[in-house]
Amino acid sequence: MQPTQRFSKKRQAILDVLSSTTSHPSAEWVYMQLKPIYPDLSLGTVYRNLAQFKEQGQIMSLGTVKGIERFDANTDPHVHFICTGCDAVLDMEQLPVP
Repeated sequence: MQPTQRFSKKRQAILDVLSSTTSHPSAEWVYMQLKPIYPDLSLGTVYRNLAQFKEQGQIMSLGTVKGIERFDANTDPHVHFICTGCDAVLDMEQLPVP
């Protein structure tokens, strides 16, 4: 049995900012969004919490795009399109089978 995770405003803020976007951000992006609100937030804290959220199934990792891991709070099965020109990661509607 895993120990219960304590409530943390920063931990919740990391999940909230990830849940509030469809841009499939990196840990660095999440950090930059929260740093003005939580000046003592460290990038390590963001990485640790994202790893825990991923392990708990609350978010998923999409793998890396140009060496940077990208995340998605939408854990429902869906397809992603990754643009090799601009590195955008987009959710795709399920395409009908011809």
